[in-house]
Amino acid sequence: MELIQWNDRLKLGIEVVDRQHERLVEIINRLNEAMTQGRGADVIGEILDELIIYTATHFSMEEKYFAQFDYADAAEHKLEHDALIEKVTAFADDLEKAQGSVRSALATELLQFLGIWWRYHMMDTDSKFVALFKERGLT
Repeated sequence: MELIQWNDRLKLGIEVVDRQHERLVEIINRLNEAMTQGRGADVIGEILDELIIYTATHFSMEEKYFAQFDYADAAEHKLEHDALIEKVTAFADDLEKAQGSVRSALATELLQFLGIWWRYHMMDTDSKFVALFKERGLT
């Protein structure tokens, strides 16, 4: 079962952003699937590395457009980006050191955090730049 089900409600109507968001959701869902199937310990590090790298790439793209389009809330939005990278990196570090039930509990906490954060960030925070991005020609 997917942690986050990608659907039209999650789309912002900006193809490049939607495509990257969908990829991020896929990575989160792969992590969830691995944990659900009891394979989390085997693949969690690899999936988290992919999530951190792809998230940084995605955020960099958004922030490039913030600067290019002079987005008024860029600084606040970037703080949310930085906080996510910091939090997921901290989870990854903690998971690398943890074993057994502690590792499983951390992985579960990470998945809960990611599910909540991505829904909030994609549907609330990111929705604030949609009009500007579309006005500037991104569709």
